[in-house]
Amino acid sequence: MNELSNNKNKLSEKIIYWLIVILPFSLISGPFLSDLSISIITLLFIYISFKNKYYYFYNNKYSKIFGFFFLILLITSFLSIDTFISLKKTLFYFRFWIFALAVWYIFSFKKEKLCNHLILTFSLAFIFLIVDGYIQFFLKENIFGWPMYGTRLSSLFGDELILGSYLSRMLPIFFALLIYINFNKKIYHYLIFFIIFVGVETLIFLSGERVAFFYVNASTLMLILTMRNFKLFRISTFIVSILIIFALVNIYPDSSKRIVDKTVKQLGFDNEKIINDKELTQNKKINSKKFIFSLEHQNHYISSIRMFKDNVVSGIGPRMFRFICGEEKYYLWEGCSTHPHNSYVQLLAETGLIGFMFGLTIFIIIFYNVIKHFVLKFRRKKFIYTDFQLCLLSAILISIWPFVPTGDLFNNWLSIIYFFPVGFYLSSVYSKIKL
Repeated sequence: MNELSNNKNKLSEKIIYWLIVILPFSLISGPFLSDLSISIITLLFIYISFKNKYYYFYNNKYSKIFGFFFLILLITSFLSIDTFISLKKTLFYFRFWIFALAVWYIFSFKKEKLCNHLILTFSLAFIFLIVDGYIQFFLKENIFGWPMYGTRLSSLFGDELILGSYLSRMLPIFFALLIYINFNKKIYHYLIFFIIFVGVETLIFLSGERVAFFYVNASTLMLILTMRNFKLFRISTFIVSILIIFALVNIYPDSSKRIVDKTVKQLGFDNEKIINDKELTQNKKINSKKFIFSLEHQNHYISSIRMFKDNVVSGIGPRMFRFICGEEKYYLWEGCSTHPHNSYVQLLAETGLIGFMFGLTIFIIIFYNVIKHFVLKFRRKKFIYTDFQLCLLSAILISIWPFVPTGDLFNNWLSIIYFFPVGFYLSSVYSKIKL
């Protein structure tokens, strides 16, 4: 019976292991396979952890913090304007945290093997996207015949314009794994990864995703300023990427239209903006008016603030913005969407003050500790975090950065990416725990 139980454990571990390894490809395939993978990982890890009484995965400060957040989501769902619809999204939200715990568990005893396999899948995924993305850029369609969307690249993501989002969020995790195996010991490894980094960074620019371009530059700057080693690699890839981007912009001026020209227009820095005001059914000029990211984003935020004022403590309920933004007292021109396009504004509107303060507190704590690390590094040559941890923290920080437009906080695909680096970080924090 014990042998049978051990075989079940090993089989479960193998399934979890390989589902983690292929996750870079699952995320490219779309939300179905990636979410299915996470659900399987969650069920198998719950079985393993309770079967073997690995309760410390749940009895630690990080799990307790998430547990508190999960409780907030459930309470605000029960108090929402439509409990059933809201609970459909939040009731099983815990699976993303269990997924992070499963990554911690597998990484804790298969570090080198998991790193090497993930580096291989990341490299293959990145190389394929780089080649396919550049084919789409130069030939106006990718290898499957999928066209560009105006000046934007989507590569294997089709009509989902998230190529830049995927690359910018996954690159710091990839870098963390490379650092863990000390990749620069062999010159050909160094050159291969140098080419991948440059290809990814330039492709993010060509994708036309402005937030993704901000993410990759912000994480790069943070790592250059805070890391002990590997700074030369990151500085050199960054400089080469910028030079290639400048060359592409000069040769293909259209490549900068969305990143630069449209940003300037949406912020309201052009002389005038023509708005089709649906309420007045006539064109209306607004001269030299400035907006928060764009008029559309600003109206999302104003609608969200109105919802918050009516539901200060618990909000309207997770995922409820899309259902009531069209109501007369909340509606603004182009202000209605599936979500408010900023995670903290979404927390404010959908979970009220309790959810918003929780999210903001998490961000402040992480940001404060990174700044503290930076100050101690330059003043006392002391390091709070390892380079491996800093890469993971940069991946987490860009996902929870407050001052940019974001996707839906409760989107399954994004949630997987949010929690993926958390598992590796937890493993590094609790590295002394013996299984």
